[in-house]
Amino acid sequence: MNDNLARIFAYLEKASADNSTMSNEIVEEAGEYFKKALKRQFNPEERVFKLRPSNLGKPLCQLQMDAMGAKKQPHDSTFKMRMILGDTIEAIFKAILKASNVPFEDSEKVEIQIGDHTLTGETDLYIDGKVDDVKSCSAWAYRHKFSSDANMKEHDTFGYVDQLVMYAHGSKKDIGGWWAINKATGEMTYLELELTEEEKEERLNVIEDKIKAIKNKLPFKRNFKAVEETFRGKKTGNRHLNKTCGFCEYKNSCWDDLKHRPQPASSAVNPPWHYYTELVEATA
Repeated sequence: MNDNLARIFAYLEKASADNSTMSNEIVEEAGEYFKKALKRQFNPEERVFKLRPSNLGKPLCQLQMDAMGAKKQPHDSTFKMRMILGDTIEAIFKAILKASNVPFEDSEKVEIQIGDHTLTGETDLYIDGKVDDVKSCSAWAYRHKFSSDANMKEHDTFGYVDQLVMYAHGSKKDIGGWWAINKATGEMTYLELELTEEEKEERLNVIEDKIKAIKNKLPFKRNFKAVEETFRGKKTGNRHLNKTCGFCEYKNSCWDDLKHRPQPASSAVNPPWHYYTELVEATA
C-alpha cells in the first residue's frame, strides 16, 4: 500500500473511533475552498472555447465540435450536483491530507509549452514531488478504471492520462497518479500512472497535432464509427455509438436521428441502453 494512503487510513480509522481531531484552521481552509467552488459552479464566468489540459485529452472530433460552437446536448438536473460533489470531495480530501500529516503542495497555475503552443492549466496537488489529480468517481469507475494502470489507459474516456502528462510536462515534475474516491461508498485508492519516456513523448506529439488541427481549422472528421450490435453472439442488424461517443456532449450534432433505447433483444429487467444510429427492431 502507498505510504501516504496508509497514513490517511490510519487517521480516518482513529476519526471513526472519535480518537482524532481536525484543527479549526484546516476546517476553515476547507470551508473557503467550498465557497469558491459554489461560486464557480453556480455563478460561472461566460465560457469561451480555449485549448487547455482538461479538454486536449479528448478526441479531435469533440474539440472541433467545441471550437465550431456546435449545439451541445443539454445537461440533466443531476449535472450541477455531480460537479459540486466532485469539488466538495476534493476539499474534504485535502483537509484529510493535512490532518493526516501528509505533506503536499496545493494547486497552482502552470504554463505548458507544447511545440510552439503555450497552454495554461491548474494542477490539483503535488505529493512527493509528483503531479497528482483528485478524482471523485462512480462505483463502476472505481472498480474498472481506477483499479489498475492498464484499465485506466483502456477506459480513459475523458482524457485523464493526457491531462496528467501535460501537467507534469508543464510543471517539470514527475507524473504521479490519481487519488480516486468512490462517491457511493467512500472508498479511496491511489493509482500510479506508469509511462515510459517514449510513451510520454508520443502522447505529447498527438496533443500537438490536435492543437495544430484546431488552430489551422482543419475540416471536421468523425473519429469513430458506429458499433455493430451483437446479442448472444449473433448480429442484430442494429448499430450504436461506442462508449466514447455516448459520453460526448455533441453526439446529437454529429450523428443524425439518434435513438436512445434499451437493447431491444434483451429481456433483462434492466437492459443496457445505447444511442442507436440504426435501429431495425422497434422498442415498446
